Amino acid sequence: MGKLNLRDFDSPEKAFKALIRRKKEIEKEFRKLSALKEEGRISEEEYEERRKNLEREFVEIMDRLVQIRFLMRR
Repeated sequence: MGKLNLRDFDSPEKAFKALIRRKKEIEKEFRKLSALKEEGRISEEEYEERRKNLEREFVEIMDRLVQIRFLMRR
């Protein structure tokens, strides 16, 4: 799944659910990536690059979740 555009959703609630879903997917991807590294199936460089990309997206998702929670409380 690529980046989520919040304008694509009919309501903050739907966007919130999609963000939670993506957050869980990223967490799963982190676990898989760690396993690949531990098994020696990817290099340290590839691990670091992929990890940084996942971390960047994770931070974006968490930021959007905070914003949407704020909007939903209004």
